[in-house]
Amino acid sequence: MVNSNKTPTGKTSKGKVSIYVEKSRIKARLPRQYFGGEQPRIALGMDANEANMARAQRLAERMTLDLQDGCFDETLAKYGIIADLKLKGSVVTSDDQLPPKPELSLMEVWDMYCEYRKHDLKETTYELTYRQYYVSYLKSAINATKSEDAIKIRNWLIEHRSLYHTKNLISQLSDAYELAKKNKKITYNPYEGLASEIKVKGAQGKTQNEVDTENDDDVLDKTKAYTWNEAQIILGYTQERSPHWYDFLKFKFLTGCRTGEAIAFMWCDVLWNKEQILIRRTYSSRLKKFYPTKTAKGDQELIRIFPMPKDGELWNLLKSSSQGESNEVVFKSKSKRIISDVTLVRAWKGREEQNKGIIPPLIEQGKLTKYLPPYNTRHTFITHQIFDLGRDEKIVSAWCGHGELVSQKHYQDIADRATQINPELPANQQAQQQSDIETLKEQVREQQELINKLMQDRE
Repeated sequence: MVNSNKTPTGKTSKGKVSIYVEKSRIKARLPRQYFGGEQPRIALGMDANEANMARAQRLAERMTLDLQDGCFDETLAKYGIIADLKLKGSVVTSDDQLPPKPELSLMEVWDMYCEYRKHDLKETTYELTYRQYYVSYLKSAINATKSEDAIKIRNWLIEHRSLYHTKNLISQLSDAYELAKKNKKITYNPYEGLASEIKVKGAQGKTQNEVDTENDDDVLDKTKAYTWNEAQIILGYTQERSPHWYDFLKFKFLTGCRTGEAIAFMWCDVLWNKEQILIRRTYSSRLKKFYPTKTAKGDQELIRIFPMPKDGELWNLLKSSSQGESNEVVFKSKSKRIISDVTLVRAWKGREEQNKGIIPPLIEQGKLTKYLPPYNTRHTFITHQIFDLGRDEKIVSAWCGHGELVSQKHYQDIADRATQINPELPANQQAQQQSDIETLKEQVREQQELINKLMQDRE
């Protein structure tokens, strides 16, 4: 029991509301003098924990003041407390309706929306994006503007945060307020239409050295990819200056897989006899968990098959690595643990004078024109395959699992075809090779028929 409203003897101070715990729920004890000698007890609708006890204590103090001012019913309505109480001598309206409950705060609306979306979002998206990144954005905006005004929040986010993430957050806020309206928690959506007014510019025409992107919406945007020649420059520099990262980065450039997928790649995913590798899981460094990999449509788990021609670059890269147990990841940190994407970014981007990273020195030397995050090795592979090697977009989509170019209905047919293609050869060159092979097969067939005919004539 909380005794802040009690006298030193332990009895409730006359005329004051006190709170207590019963069966792990917080309740309030009301003073007798306002209820004809009876002492009502009401549930406050809160579990007994430290945060709620503090909130309940403040509520008790508010109730005490409202009782003294004769507006106790308004207090009950404000906090959503249902209680059939009548103040002694109080006047009850003809319809006996309580005043409408005041609207929720921005964070209360967001928390309610997150709880609603919790079961239809991936755990990583829910925990990292909705409960960490976006909550941090909102709290920073509220603190900076000293307000919950939608326009002020929007403008502060546009000025101080990523436009891409801001647009998405404002859109989600609009959905959150619509949900609150539907549940009759609020009457007005201040974020309606605000997201459509935010124009997210692409990288085309940008003059800054750094282009920020970590999504698959723009994998065919050449400005968000390094050229294949630049990729070789990056790998050459890495092999010389940061050899520990060479195999990992080369794997990313050769396969176009996401960073989490490369981190989660295990030896059981290497099928030497079939000359294939499997991409079937990803790793969240922040949550320290493995998850099924993303797919083209995002609503179904699929194992992506990637060709690994014998004695090709990918084959030789994996052959040169020290093989471990089947359930071990192929690429590890210097301390022989699972790689952290934070550590990767530090090695890639650098963070201090003694660690300039991989990319900044190449920009300083004029060998690269811009900074792109490690994620964009994926963009580099995809644009190289489509624009340099002339690969069919659907084939590349089957390899990388990006976009909706490949419907789930036809995914397997295209994936089967994709496994027969060598990603290290230009499409026209491989087509010529396949044509030559078919011609040779036809010649062998004709020769075999001739041999069979000669054998029959001898008999």
